[in-house]
Amino acid sequence: MSSTPHSPWKMYTITAFIALVAGGFAGRHAPTVQTAYASDVLWAAPGVTAEALQEQEADIEQGVKPLKVGFLRSDLIMQLHPRLPEIRTALEAQLREWTRQQQELEGQVATLQTELRTGQLTPNARRARETELAQAMEGLTTFQNEIWVTGGVAEQKEAELMQPILTAVDAAITAIAEGEQFDLIFDSSGGGLLFGHRSLDLTRQVLEALGINPPPE
Repeated sequence: MSSTPHSPWKMYTITAFIALVAGGFAGRHAPTVQTAYASDVLWAAPGVTAEALQEQEADIEQGVKPLKVGFLRSDLIMQLHPRLPEIRTALEAQLREWTRQQQELEGQVATLQTELRTGQLTPNARRARETELAQAMEGLTTFQNEIWVTGGVAEQKEAELMQPILTAVDAAITAIAEGEQFDLIFDSSGGGLLFGHRSLDLTRQVLEALGINPPPE
């Protein structure tokens, strides 16, 4: 197990804040950007095909309500959130403490290894040091496995600190989706959105709902 901690700057993104009110194009492949643009839809995403677009056009002709679609940039929302610096500071402090504890354990292991390698020890003293070394190495491994692994204490602490922000953003997106009757809202930060016309970008609305001043257009 490596003693290198996970990066403290891996911030949680809103991976799947998708408001699904009605319908969708489940199980279909995405069109090219050119296909979407030529269809005057100006967006393309996984699960939307030219065939599906034609079906939607037919539905419109028959008086069926078309899907209302939007997208947002969760990474920008997170970067602009005023509580992010506070969370980073708290994470930094906790990571420094965990790093200090790990370095202390590593120092104990190194000291015992040096003593066994260079010290003039009686057989009984050597056996005692070997037992201490085994215990110190086990303690170091246990610490690393508890703190730094995926799902470990460090990741749990980050999730705990981020949860209030994520909950507030989720509520803002849900309110916009339900209030304006969106059928689908994609997150372009997750890499699933290939193209989105800026008229469909809901990022500013979400920021305003959170009381955050949006950046200039």
